[in-house]
Amino acid sequence: MPPAVVARVLGYGIRYAPNDRGRIALVRDILACNKEAELLAGVAHLYVYGLCRVFYNPKGPTCCVTPSPSLTPRLFSEVPAKDLSLLLESSSDASRLHIQTLLPDNYRCVFTGLLDDTQLELDFEITGTLQKCTYTNVAHIISQSLSENISGVHSAARVKFEWARTAGAMLQRFGGFDAHEAFGDEILQNPKNAFNASLSAHASFDAMKMWLTPIKDVQTEAIIPDTYQVNHRLGQDYLLGTGQSQLHVEFRSYSVGHTVTPAPDPRLIALHAACAGIANMSGAAGYLEERYRDTEDIAVMTQPGAAHELTRVLKTFQMVAPTP
Repeated sequence: MPPAVVARVLGYGIRYAPNDRGRIALVRDILACNKEAELLAGVAHLYVYGLCRVFYNPKGPTCCVTPSPSLTPRLFSEVPAKDLSLLLESSSDASRLHIQTLLPDNYRCVFTGLLDDTQLELDFEITGTLQKCTYTNVAHIISQSLSENISGVHSAARVKFEWARTAGAMLQRFGGFDAHEAFGDEILQNPKNAFNASLSAHASFDAMKMWLTPIKDVQTEAIIPDTYQVNHRLGQDYLLGTGQSQLHVEFRSYSVGHTVTPAPDPRLIALHAACAGIANMSGAAGYLEERYRDTEDIAVMTQPGAAHELTRVLKTFQMVAPTP
């Protein structure tokens, strides 16, 4: 990344840190560089391609969470209440998570409030009434592995910040908590890391174009639990004008027998918001988009303008490639 982007990543990292612990950790990392440009670039690389990366999913909905035929809203509606808990416990992680994210919001998208289309079909068969609906699926807050090694780190920075091998280590340093201790081994399929959303809102959230910030009580200034303002890089007028989201969302927990589905963890939501702020304000979002874009989106060399497109993409990879 160019020096200007590196500087903005570090500066906005300090500004948008989710807590004082993360802010102090980043300041210490910056001071440890002793003004050496290569080391500072290495720190920025770690925060962009190590931390921001795990919240960034340019390919949209995670395919592994598509519900299996064994557990669907239709089947769920036909099962007696006393058997729902057993049905959840016996289902696959992906199918269970899909239902767990639908139940707290009564089968609606958390952003738009629109009813899931499958549930609307069920309701229509019973009541004959219609309303606006949308296709929904599971949206993850963390959408990438925390255990993979961070690639592309300059050799000097790799030695200096030897601890920063994985995204999990970066999350612990900047977020102030150990994800595996907080959520167990299966972080992606944990309901604390997921909610139900329409495809459009899901895509914007995955691309870090949209993020959530806590809402405070106007009188006490205390944070209202599980209640957030929806933000978009193009502003809230864009959200309302496109119908992509309401301005506020409220998450809920839900109990089925002995099985409790918790609301999404506020620490993960805060980290996603911090990374969205860093990526969008620094210009690093464009580098993430280029580096992780689908190769099918790149024109073949026989098409007009393909040579220019290839040169542009190769230049991006050159900017993030490690030096010997």
